[in-house]
Amino acid sequence: MTRNEVEQKPRVVKDSDSEEEEEEEEEEEEVEVKVGRTLANGIGKAHEYRAGSIMHISLSNFITYDRIEVTPGPHMNMIIGPNGTGKSSIVCAIALGLGENTSVMKRAKDISEFVKHGHSHGAIEITLATGSGSVRIKREIARQGNKSTWKIDGRGATFAEVQRRTRELRIQVNNLCQFLPQDRVVEFSKMSAQALLKQTQAAVGREDLQQLQEELAKRRAQERQAMGEIARLRSDTETLRKQNALLERDVQRWQERQTAESQLRVLTALVPLARYAEIKAAHDAARQARHAANAAFVAARDSAEAARLEAAVGELEAAAAARERGRRAAGDERVGGERGVRQQAARVERLEAEQGELRAELADVRTQAQRRSEQIAALRAEVARLEAACAEDRAPEGEAGAGADEEEGEGEGQGQGEGQGEGRRARELRGRQLQLANELVAIADEHRAIASTGQRLGADVERRSAQLHGLDDEAARRREALRRAHEDSARALEWLEANRALFAQHVFGPACLEVSVRDARYAALAEAAVGAGSLRTFVAQCDGDYHVFTREANDRLGLRVSVASAAGLRRPAELRAPHAADALRALGFGGYAADFLDAPAPVLAVLCARDKIHEVPLALGAVDHAASERLRLREYIADGARFTVVRGRYGSRAPTVSAARIPAQPRLLGGGAESDETRAARSRLGAEIDALRDAQAANEAAMKRLAQRERAARDAHRQAAAHEAELRDARRARAAAAERRERQRIHAETKQAQLRSLVADARRAAPDRAAAAAAAARRIQRGLRDNARARAQCAAAQAAHAARAARACHALARAALAGLRDSRALAELRAGLARLREAAADALAALEQASDAFSAAKARARDALEETRAVTSHLTDDEREAVRAEQDRRRRAAAPETTASHALEAELATCRQRLSMAAASGVSSAVIAQFDERQKRLAGMVAQAQLLDAELLRVRRRKRHARELWEQPLADVVAKISDNFRAMFDHIHCLGEVSLKKAGDGLAEEAGSPDDEDYDNWGIEIRVAFRKNEALQPLDNHRQSGGERAVSTILYLQALQSLVAAPFRVVDEINQGMDERNERLVHSLIVDSACQQGSSQYFLITPKLLPDLDYHPLMKVLCIFNGEWQPESFNFGKYISNARSRIH
Repeated sequence: MTRNEVEQKPRVVKDSDSEEEEEEEEEEEEVEVKVGRTLANGIGKAHEYRAGSIMHISLSNFITYDRIEVTPGPHMNMIIGPNGTGKSSIVCAIALGLGENTSVMKRAKDISEFVKHGHSHGAIEITLATGSGSVRIKREIARQGNKSTWKIDGRGATFAEVQRRTRELRIQVNNLCQFLPQDRVVEFSKMSAQALLKQTQAAVGREDLQQLQEELAKRRAQERQAMGEIARLRSDTETLRKQNALLERDVQRWQERQTAESQLRVLTALVPLARYAEIKAAHDAARQARHAANAAFVAARDSAEAARLEAAVGELEAAAAARERGRRAAGDERVGGERGVRQQAARVERLEAEQGELRAELADVRTQAQRRSEQIAALRAEVARLEAACAEDRAPEGEAGAGADEEEGEGEGQGQGEGQGEGRRARELRGRQLQLANELVAIADEHRAIASTGQRLGADVERRSAQLHGLDDEAARRREALRRAHEDSARALEWLEANRALFAQHVFGPACLEVSVRDARYAALAEAAVGAGSLRTFVAQCDGDYHVFTREANDRLGLRVSVASAAGLRRPAELRAPHAADALRALGFGGYAADFLDAPAPVLAVLCARDKIHEVPLALGAVDHAASERLRLREYIADGARFTVVRGRYGSRAPTVSAARIPAQPRLLGGGAESDETRAARSRLGAEIDALRDAQAANEAAMKRLAQRERAARDAHRQAAAHEAELRDARRARAAAAERRERQRIHAETKQAQLRSLVADARRAAPDRAAAAAAAARRIQRGLRDNARARAQCAAAQAAHAARAARACHALARAALAGLRDSRALAELRAGLARLREAAADALAALEQASDAFSAAKARARDALEETRAVTSHLTDDEREAVRAEQDRRRRAAAPETTASHALEAELATCRQRLSMAAASGVSSAVIAQFDERQKRLAGMVAQAQLLDAELLRVRRRKRHARELWEQPLADVVAKISDNFRAMFDHIHCLGEVSLKKAGDGLAEEAGSPDDEDYDNWGIEIRVAFRKNEALQPLDNHRQSGGERAVSTILYLQALQSLVAAPFRVVDEINQGMDERNERLVHSLIVDSACQQGSSQYFLITPKLLPDLDYHPLMKVLCIFNGEWQPESFNFGKYISNARSRIH
């Protein structure tokens, strides 16, 4: 074993030489030479390290080292030691430990060659700062098999993960501007300007500039290609144009004659067609007029209104006749009653007279003449009272009847006037009631219309709500996921659902819609086991249905869908699993993929046959892979990956395991995430539902307003009915008053008769009044008794006759009022019926006139049709098509003057005259065909040139945009590098500059524009001059010496220091070949730039150092002591103490 390292930090800070520190360092224990470790003198704190900087390096059995640990500082790190001690091995460890290929080091081809001789394994572990902490990347190397394994923070990782982490930390080990090992120093000076530009862009962390340069080169290549194609097309186009120019005059004359002949044929056909069209239009108009006249006549003849009016007239006439008979009977009854009343009244008068006479006679006999006088006075007073009462009743009647019609007579004047006023009010009330009834009917119709609209709106809301709920259905979500994944499968499913009648048995849709996962946790694993293609497969149960589906969907519809037939396949229950379920669970598997799927048996049979789901085990977590190999599993899914085991057919047949990550979420078996189209449909349905609900609210408001109108109309109808009832009550009251007046008149006449009788009796004188008193009294008493009985009989008969007459009067009054109403209604009905009959007669006359016009138009149309057929029967199909095209063109022009027959006849005459004047051109049809073929080629070439011009414009726009984004930022970066480079060369009293070297490809975009668009050959040119009066010369492998190239290289790398985005830089033995002066100046520049706060970490590897070099407090010197010549033990504290004492 060898002693591996000691690191030392030079003490330049004044308080670091205290005696206490020396005593502590002298007390350090001796270190065994064969075991390597780091004395971390002044190790920087973690927060001082820039993200991506190296905090720690640990090597085990690597090249010359058994074990070594290095803790570099966050700024300048100088690694020194004699040749062969392993300085460059640390550089190799950095490159290989961060994922670079062995070819970068130019040392060995296989990674196993970096394992120390005599050992089977080696390891590299590098700790990188991350800004918020650190990350450990470890590479374990096995000599046997030439293999490497990776770990990140102690966890197994893949090479891709390591590369991703280093890219995130902006580490570029393959960039010579960041990582310049000893074996590639010469390679830097040989680097072309183009490669130097790419390396510099990567070193300053401007990957965007690299991408823009690549895009510019790509756009320039596209531009050159388009320009070449455009130039070729233009040349070919010009050649064809010149060839066709020689034929254009002959072709023009030929085309004019052909056009004239074609126009003549077309016009010859168009003239009779136009004439027939005009006549046909007149015929159609006449037929429509006849139909309209016939419809009007039939409507007038068979009018339901006329029938209704005739029936109503008949009913009114019958009712009027019956009412007239009733009126006459009532009149006769009234006359008979009045006659009977008068007769009984006369008899009563006579009897009363007789009674009066008898009483008078008796009074005269018994009392004195005075009583007769008092009786007469009382009778006179009663008569006067009755006459006054009758006079009072007649006065209002006289006033009411004053305005009545004089033709009706004085006796009926009062009743007629009142009857007319009440009839007018009754008619007005009935008209108002009819109007309100019509309004109620209209309101009911409107109510039904609004209710129908409300029902329609409700149905629309329910339908759209169902569609909205359908978006939330899992089956709908799976259909949506299927549509997003494969549009053809979704279209085929829609066709299948619409055409199931074509199939003998049920055909299953895509398997993803038929399959359900029993445990949602296994959905992604089951989908990976089945595969997207099988999940989109349709399954037929018989071969016939399979052939029908493929013929219709694949062949006829052109859909790219997968179809399988389950005929003859073994069902899942008939298949045997390769291993028992207990054996799988023991390894960590949950079961086979088929165990987690539910589907119809034919679908599962197809999946088992195609994807072997009954043989692919699934596990949610990690499994025992070694045991899985022993079970000879060919495929399994575990821990989010699909493992495939392939065994060789020859030799040892060792298994090869490949792993592929599977998606964490299922696409087809999980329903899928909601798409933009689904969200848009959801938003659209929501908006439509809101609009429909607003319409429902407006409909309900209209319904409420209609209900208010209906209530108002019904209230008005009830009020009109109440007014009509009041009029009926008033008529009844007048009839009762008339009866009361008649009774008063009869009573007054009776009293007058009594008065006359008494007066007459008083005037008579009886000479022997006293003598005959007794006999007279007896006689009078008998007469009074007889008279009383007769008067009672007369009174009863008179009352009966009066009641009879009153009833007859009432009937006459009612009949008169009804007759007036019926007379007016009958007059109105007869007038309406007369109007309808007159309209029917007019309609019949119009029908006859329209029939005559139609017959004449029909005859003209038949003649025109025969003429048209005779003309068009000789036309070819092409000529017919030309005629139709010309008709369409003239119709679209919307100019009637161009389609009229007389205009076409004039145009035909002009065409014939023009054609007769045209001479034969003598041009053959072959020349015309050749000309047309060239014209088609010209049109295609012009269109292609236009497309290429458009494409060229697009390419140039994108190229100019990319150049704007790339050139100026790149020029700024190169300018900063040049400024830094020039300043450093000034410091060593030499000249140097860095410039952006543009290149052209000899093809300028436009005349006068610079030829600088060969972007692939743009580069960075380094120009230096190391001697006085020497012109600047490009840096290359021939003009400058090795030391000059080394100085130029290191100063260029230092010029990048302020711009570099890499977290650390490595330069190995760059000072070899420099003279002492340049080495000191370069060392000073490196220390100054690398030890600034915020600068990236720097590794400078050198086998020797000049004395009295400049050092910095932020600088760390790592001394490598490694080799067989080292002592067995060494006291570093004592060595450092002695060295300090010699310095002071």
